[in-house]
Amino acid sequence: MVTFIQRIIGFFTALITLISGFLGTGQLCDRKVDNFRVTTYIRGDSIMYWGGELHNEDFDIITDAIIFECASFNSKGEVEYDEEKMETVLGKVKEAIGERDVHLTLNLLGPWGITDSDVWEEQMEAQSEEHNKAFQSGVLEDNIVAVLDKYDFDGVHFDYEYPISLKAWHYYNSFLVSLDKKLGDKYTLGVAGNDWNIKFTNAAIEAIDTFEVMTYDFVDSEGRHATYEGTVELINKIGLRGMPVEKVNVGIPFYSRPTDMSAYWYGYNGCYGSIDENGWYHCDETNKDFWFNTPSVVSKKTDYAIKNGFGGVMIWHYNCDLPSTHEDSLLKAIGTAINSNY
Repeated sequence: MVTFIQRIIGFFTALITLISGFLGTGQLCDRKVDNFRVTTYIRGDSIMYWGGELHNEDFDIITDAIIFECASFNSKGEVEYDEEKMETVLGKVKEAIGERDVHLTLNLLGPWGITDSDVWEEQMEAQSEEHNKAFQSGVLEDNIVAVLDKYDFDGVHFDYEYPISLKAWHYYNSFLVSLDKKLGDKYTLGVAGNDWNIKFTNAAIEAIDTFEVMTYDFVDSEGRHATYEGTVELINKIGLRGMPVEKVNVGIPFYSRPTDMSAYWYGYNGCYGSIDENGWYHCDETNKDFWFNTPSVVSKKTDYAIKNGFGGVMIWHYNCDLPSTHEDSLLKAIGTAINSNY
């Protein structure tokens, strides 16, 4: 049982972390981690249906791959997936990896909410209710382990971005602690989240092995998407809410949103030839402007993550890049930045 003194210590620890974040501390850590991670999401739909390619040489740089869009769980705590899709995608990924020691995790998306509301907060609350049911089912943990066993994954990963109520966070945190006990030392536990919504308990933070901070999908006053300066400002502002920086992978977008943040997501590999020297791309079809993270921006973000002691960088997503052998590849820029630091 947590004592009163322990609660007081925990409160002041969190307060100090938050205050240091708001002060905008530039150096969050004074050392580089020994094994800097390059984590990428690989979309199953891209590989299965859209002709997305996997390039063998890319896995000389990538250390961790998250298989996305291949499995989910429902409110009953059942893990659902299409065996043909899982085996096809996983087979192609493993073939590209070859004999390299790449950490392979399965992302599990949760159930959608049941509501007709157009209010965002009410949609998120409805989604949380379905997640809460799964987290309390008592069977989700064992069902996850069974799938990891069956397909020889190294761990599991969750993209539960919007638990906004304290109730939702309570059930999510409790589930992460419970799942970690089931995973033991055999499997890792990773989660993703937004910079503005990090409310993990100390016990959940201890259970989590890696945290993908989604520092993208924002624009500055000029409409530039996920700038270097904006990324550093967000990370410093939140202070990561007690999450050790060595567990954190700094998110880097291999895509762009338009200046008005309307519902368009353009991959770098489809635009790179028309991006100007300042990072801008104009789409004649939509008459919208996009600012991309170019190789120089990606290199600068990677260098920042390394020098400030973060565990790694995270890419959303793999299928938006050129092969790393291409001179304009964003992944190549990450690899070059790492090589210059180690």
